[in-house]
Amino acid sequence: PQDREMIVVDRPGFAASEPEQCVGDIRLQARALAPLLDARPGQRVLLVGQSYGAAIATVMARARPGRVAGVVLLSSYLGEPGPTARWLIGLGSRFLGLIPRDLRNAVMEVAGAPAQMAHMRSALRGLRVPVHMVHGERDDFAPIAAARRLAGEARTRHPPRFDPVPGADHFLNDGPIEILLGRLEAWLPVARPPRTWPQWVKSGPLAGPGIGRVNLAAS
Repeated sequence: PQDREMIVVDRPGFAASEPEQCVGDIRLQARALAPLLDARPGQRVLLVGQSYGAAIATVMARARPGRVAGVVLLSSYLGEPGPTARWLIGLGSRFLGLIPRDLRNAVMEVAGAPAQMAHMRSALRGLRVPVHMVHGERDDFAPIAAARRLAGEARTRHPPRFDPVPGADHFLNDGPIEILLGRLEAWLPVARPPRTWPQWVKSGPLAGPGIGRVNLAAS
């Protein structure tokens, strides 16, 4: 739709993003990605983090209150590895010097994730916006039990909404994409309705002919 904009980024240490080495501190990654939250006037930001990015998105949202209208955590990796993650850490750690840079940094991130989760949990407690957690029931990389437990234990202004997806694995964004897009669409921040003329008149000296409506676009 014309009133939607989706921005997907390469996190620090991956694909076209610098640096070459792994950035293990999620607070540094959140700081590097913070400019993404500088939306254009009238836009509302729904911040989405997938897998290890869920923790980073949480820290980003807490560090920039007022810039984010909602947070979606997809397939959150919370430092508790499933069978596939254990295999990745075990095998990848033995060949760090031989495997491609992106895979090497992913192995190092996953291996170091438990030490980073305190930052994520602290940030989550401080969020004042709705948090939606989506997790595949067949996720063998990041166990759904860990995400469900976090949702139940979180003490936030808005209790996280936990949404399990039957039959889905870790890569929810691989499809069917309609399911994921439908959920994101339902959670987009709702624009405030424009004021009618009588309300503008009551609002004070700025009221008068020529005042237009501002239609908020969601991002």
